[in-house]
Amino acid sequence: MNPARPSSAVILLREKAGDTEVFLGKRHGRATFASAFVFPGGVVEPEDALVHEHCRGVDRSDADRRLSVVSGGLDYFSAAIRELFEETGVLLATDTDGEWITKEADRRVSLSDTRQALYAGELSWAETLSSWRIKLATDHLHYVGHWETPVILSARFSTRFFLADLPPGQEPKHDGKELIDSRWLTPTEALGLHKIGEIELPFPHMTHLQKLASFSTPQELRQWARERWREPIVKVRPWIIEGAGERKFILPWEPGYPDNA
Repeated sequence: MNPARPSSAVILLREKAGDTEVFLGKRHGRATFASAFVFPGGVVEPEDALVHEHCRGVDRSDADRRLSVVSGGLDYFSAAIRELFEETGVLLATDTDGEWITKEADRRVSLSDTRQALYAGELSWAETLSSWRIKLATDHLHYVGHWETPVILSARFSTRFFLADLPPGQEPKHDGKELIDSRWLTPTEALGLHKIGEIELPFPHMTHLQKLASFSTPQELRQWARERWREPIVKVRPWIIEGAGERKFILPWEPGYPDNA
């Protein structure tokens, strides 16, 4: 069994006409979840452990408690914000006065230029935050789920899902590399398009969208997201059964899930 790599994903929301829309990006054809529409995200990198001093509102102990880990919880928060920025250009961060970073802000380095330099490896995450003297808005990331890739798959991830509202003054745009297309959709719209085969959704993403679709108002959804970590959140690792050209996912609480999985 290949080890599952720690990773983070961000369910980015915006409110439109009294409804909630979710940002979904389409993976390129050679990526994990190739050609599927996903929440922005990626693996936790060593540099995520180097930016804790730049996190605002959630410190190391808070992050560890929310994610039910002994250490390293804040790394997932950093990875979530970093990957969201690299893949969509949205930076969930504030200046030292607590004001949101926006694309119109008069800064030494533009959001778009910094995004490209970070993606190309010309600038490290720690250097970005230090040079801009900004704070990651970790308190605006709400931990809502933990899914791990089934053991029979070669590429495996242990993904923490976070929910965040689109910060003011910014608009996501797929990077054209990791994400080759993107859409704002309500959870119900996304599930409907998946059902008729217009878009593909990975199983964990589909499950999260089903949960989001169950809320009557954006306010109810946000309240749930803020308190979700207190339940606490238990890791879900589906079991896959393949046969007759079909793939079936069995969840830990369902009949047929192996005791030793």
